[in-house]
Amino acid sequence: MPAFTPPPGAFPEPGETARQRQALDEPALKQVRDVSLGSGIALVGLGLAFLALRMRRPN
Repeated sequence: MPAFTPPPGAFPEPGETARQRQALDEPALKQVRDVSLGSGIALVGLGLAFLALRMRRPN
């Protein structure tokens, strides 16, 4: 039995509707990028602090 191939219209390009264009505008994209960068830096700091506490020698 041959595999089912959906028609090209089944997968529209992103940004065709007004709501999709609004979701992909530049200010929203910049905000998501900034939040991702900040949370990544915070997670790296927490990881380093965890390693520092684990590697500490007990006195």
